[in-house]
Amino acid sequence: MAIRMGQAAIDFAKGQVTNPTPPPGQSDWFGWCLVFVRRCFNVGPKFGSAEKGYYGTDFKHGTAGTPPLGVPVWWTNGGDGHIAISAGDGNCYSTDIKRRGKVDKVAISFITRTWGQTYRGWSEDVNGVRIWRPGAPQLPSVDLSNVQEAARKDQFRPQGQGLHESDVLIVEKALRSQGLKPPQFVDGYAGTEFRKAYAIFQKATVRPPWDGIPDAESLSRLGKRRGFRVVS
Repeated sequence: MAIRMGQAAIDFAKGQVTNPTPPPGQSDWFGWCLVFVRRCFNVGPKFGSAEKGYYGTDFKHGTAGTPPLGVPVWWTNGGDGHIAISAGDGNCYSTDIKRRGKVDKVAISFITRTWGQTYRGWSEDVNGVRIWRPGAPQLPSVDLSNVQEAARKDQFRPQGQGLHESDVLIVEKALRSQGLKPPQFVDGYAGTEFRKAYAIFQKATVRPPWDGIPDAESLSRLGKRRGFRVVS
């Protein structure tokens, strides 16, 4: 069995958001967080719950700092616990958190806050298999179509209820690093301030239109400068 690591594991997780392939005999991912994560890494079964899986890891890291891309992140609650896979930017791919039985990309802190479980940090192994070792950093990914949809629609949605917040947040942080977006507007919401800032970046890097809706060329250039990769 070939183990998936790093970006390959994340790409599998991301595919489950729109094209889920739940365990045989199941209609969705409800209650199958450990199976979901081990499937991301293509690792076989061992533990009966995420909580048991966490206590069975050999290479634990605590809660300080941001977990690297492509590692399991863990929560315990005295019961089944929870596990997700880190996207490397403070977000993770998790089952059940936004939609019952579905996979979504959310902030790690959002799971802790919403479910009230104890966040334990991350590990280099899952189900007895080492799936991470220190090395060259792997870049988080931004879905071009997600950011484009948010840029078109968020201005018509309530503040704080933007579409595809995790993707937008990566772009906003990059715009802030470019000196184009004040910190108070780095909030995962691609409204008017987002489009103004992005239009300035477009004007400096690509040909018109400079409408503040990310295009493939400008977003790729921003990613190369600020450390993310663009997928479509």
